[in-house]
Amino acid sequence: MRSSVLVWLKSMTAWAIVAAIGGRAAVLRADEYVLHSFRTEMLSDVYYSEGAGAGDIDGDGQTDVVCGPYWYRGPEFTEAYEIYKPVAQNRDRYADNFFSWVRDFDRDGHQDVLVVGFPGTPAFVYRNPGTDAVTTSGRKPDSPWTKHQVLDWVSNESPQFTNLVGDDAQELVCTRDGFFGFATINSDDPLGPWEFHAISEQIAPPRFGHGLGVGDVNGDGRHDLIYSGGWFEQPAENATQSRWKLHATSFSNSYGGADMFAYDVDGDGDNDVLTAHGAHDFGLGWYEQVTKDGEIAFVHHLIMGDRPEKNRYGVVFSEPHSLALADIDGDGLKDLVTGKTYWSHHRQSPMWDADPVVYWFRLVRNDDGVDWIPYLAGTTSGIGRQLTVADVNADGLPDFVVGGMKGAHVLVHSRKRVDQKQWQAGQPKRFQSSGARNDRGTKPTFDERGRIPGAIEGEAMKVVSTSAGQVSVQQMNSFSADRWSGNAQLFWRQAAPRARMELEFEIEETGQYEVAAVLTTARDYAQVNLQLDGVALGSTLDLYDYPEVRTTGLVSFGTQSLNKGIHRLRLETVGMNPSAIPTHMVGLDCLVLTSK
Repeated sequence: MRSSVLVWLKSMTAWAIVAAIGGRAAVLRADEYVLHSFRTEMLSDVYYSEGAGAGDIDGDGQTDVVCGPYWYRGPEFTEAYEIYKPVAQNRDRYADNFFSWVRDFDRDGHQDVLVVGFPGTPAFVYRNPGTDAVTTSGRKPDSPWTKHQVLDWVSNESPQFTNLVGDDAQELVCTRDGFFGFATINSDDPLGPWEFHAISEQIAPPRFGHGLGVGDVNGDGRHDLIYSGGWFEQPAENATQSRWKLHATSFSNSYGGADMFAYDVDGDGDNDVLTAHGAHDFGLGWYEQVTKDGEIAFVHHLIMGDRPEKNRYGVVFSEPHSLALADIDGDGLKDLVTGKTYWSHHRQSPMWDADPVVYWFRLVRNDDGVDWIPYLAGTTSGIGRQLTVADVNADGLPDFVVGGMKGAHVLVHSRKRVDQKQWQAGQPKRFQSSGARNDRGTKPTFDERGRIPGAIEGEAMKVVSTSAGQVSVQQMNSFSADRWSGNAQLFWRQAAPRARMELEFEIEETGQYEVAAVLTTARDYAQVNLQLDGVALGSTLDLYDYPEVRTTGLVSFGTQSLNKGIHRLRLETVGMNPSAIPTHMVGLDCLVLTSK
C-alpha cells in the first residue's frame, strides 16, 4: 500500500540570507522553492511492535528496518526475515515489543537488535548470526538469532538508548524499581547482564511513567537526564556511582509526554526543553530557558493544544506518544516529528478513532520569535511508542520509520523544485475561528442554599420535546473542578448533529431582564445554539473542554423584555469541536434572569 501526502517548504541555499538566522528577511530566487513529500510504504499491517528501528542488518551497505519479529531488507523493504518467532499481538491489549535499536553489541561486525518490551519487563539483545544467515531466498533455518537477556527490568514509556555519560559506549536510559538511571554495557561480556546505575531517589513510577530524555540543560558539556518533573544534573565525576542533583520543575501541563530533548530553540545560546504534555491525550510545547534569581528557570510556550485555536495553524491531534528531533528540511535547524499513536489506550483516549496522522513541525526563527509550522506527512500509519528518523534509501533525505497498532511503515521523503506560486499555495494557513464561542463567562456567586441567585434550574424545566437523544437529571457533586447551581444539571445525552430540545419555564413578573446561562463543558460535549422564545441568544457556544468537567460560568446574552408567564428555551446541537469525542452531550445547569 502506498499513500502520498505533499508538504511544501522553501529551501535555503548557502548564498541566501536566511530568515531563520537573526530574524533577517530572506532573499530567495524562484529556483529555491522546494516541494517536500512523504510516500507511506506499508511493510506489514500486523501489530507486532510499538516501535521500529533501522540499520544495516545484512551488511550490504543498505539500511534495513526492524519492527517486532522481522527485519525488512532495504531499500525496497519487500523481503522480510525472522529474528524470532512471529506472534501477532492483541490490538485490544499491548505488545510485548515496544522499542528496537540496531547496534553491533558483541563487536563481531554484524548489527544486532536490542529490544525493550512492555514497561516493567526485561530487555533482550538478539544476536545477528551473520551474513551467512541471509541468502537470496531468506534466512537459513540453521542460523537462528540467539536471545540474550541484558537487563531484568526496564520501565518508563520513553526509554532512550544513547550516549549519556560521554564514554565510547551507549547507555540504556530508563527507570527501574522506582529509580531514574541508566544501564551500562559490560564491555567484557556485552551480551551478558548490564549494570543499572540509579541516579535518583526512589521517586519514579514503578513501571510506567511518561516523559524521559537526555540533553545538556545547563551548558556544561555533559548530558543531563530530563523527565516531566525536572532534570538531573550529571556530575563532573563518578557519574555511574552517585546520585545526580535534581532540579525540580514542571515540563508538562498534564501528566507527562514522551521523548524529551534539550535544544536551543530560540537561538539565544542556551538549551531549551521540548516535549509532549500528555502522551495519551494532547499537547506539544517547548520550555524556554531563562535566568531567574540567578538560577535556571523555564517559560512554557505551547506548540499544539487540545483544540484548533491553540495552534497557530489549527492543527490538533491526540496521543503524541513519541517524538523525534531532526533537521528535516536541511536548513540547519532541528524540526519536531510526531503524530498520533493510534489506539494507544484504545477507546479511553480522546479522538481515539481520528486519522492516524504523522506531522513534522518546521522550526522557524524570525522577528516575531519562534514558530513551529506543521506539515502533514502521512494519514494512514500513525506512530507507536518509538519513532525513528533515518535515511533509509541513501538519498540524503531523512525518512520516518514507525511501528504501532497499524503495523510497520516507512514514510519515504522526497523533494522537488517548484515555483513560488505552487509553494505559496501549499503553505499552512493561519487558523481562523469557526465562530463558535469557546470563551467562558464570569464566575457566579452562590447563596446559602448552594444556588445562583436568579437561577431557573435546568433540571426544573419541563422538557417539551427532543428530536434525538435521552434527557435526565444528573447530580454533579462528584465533579470537583467546579460548582453547579443546586448541584445538578439537565443532561442531554447522545444527541445527534442538528438535534433540538425544547424546554419550558415560567416567570412571575413582566420586566426587563439580563439573560445569562450556565452550561457544562467536557471532552464529549457539543457546540450549541440557544434561542429564547424564538430569538437567538448570542452565537454558537463550544462546550468542549479537557481534561476537567466544569461549567462555562455565567455567559451573558444581554437584556430582553420578558412577559409574565410561560417561555420556551431551545437548545440545538450544531457540531462538535474537532478535539471532542463525538457524542454530542449537552448539560444545562441553569438559565439566570436578573431583573433590571
